Amino acid sequence: MIYFLHGTDVYKSRKKMHEILGQLSAKRPNSEVFKITTENWNEGQFDELVSAQGLFEQKYIVVLDFLFSQKDIKEKILERLKEMQDAEHWFLILDGKVDTTTIKKLEKFSYKTQEFKKPETKKESPIIFSITDKLLARDKKKLWISYVDLTKQGISAEEIHGVIFWAVKNMIITSRVDSPRESGLTPFSYSKALSGSRNYKVEELKKMSNDLVKMVHRVRTGEGEMEVMMEKWMLSI
Repeated sequence: MIYFLHGTDVYKSRKKMHEILGQLSAKRPNSEVFKITTENWNEGQFDELVSAQGLFEQKYIVVLDFLFSQKDIKEKILERLKEMQDAEHWFLILDGKVDTTTIKKLEKFSYKTQEFKKPETKKESPIIFSITDKLLARDKKKLWISYVDLTKQGISAEEIHGVIFWAVKNMIITSRVDSPRESGLTPFSYSKALSGSRNYKVEELKKMSNDLVKMVHRVRTGEGEMEVMMEKWMLSI
């Protein structure tokens, strides 16, 4: 029998694989688990595991762990799907992003298939980050003008808030550490944030961060509009 797990969210698919292994092992306490990767792949061993059904009273579980990246191995596995389907042993196939043709073929022979997708993240427009330069330079007037321009281009106050908060947080980080490695930032981001942090006192940065967090809470509780609060905040720093 075949259980097929695939998708871009490898963390969730692998977690599910371990859950299934736990369930199968509980039902068959004496089952032996064979984990096959591209590192230990052996065609002879695979053929033996597929065709050895009925020769042993003890059942086993075979995990085929991310093998489809190797074309020859993938073709070999797809050739034996019918036999794997009919086997009394379990074959857990775990992989990442798989082409549609292969998925359909595996769905035909699998006891169950599950796909795990990472949620799509919205890509920020590069132009939105231009506003951080004015913040880092502590140029209140240009910061406000940039904010107005961005909102006129259809960029929401919430998006701008997120970028501003990110820039403030980075300045706080660079004020505490001595190198990009310690900060977790790229050298470029670290250098920009460091130059900006020199224009503010640490206490000011912390207050800015707190004010930005409070804005989110106020919007959620219906106490104000983000667009108005952001504009007032920029004129007050």
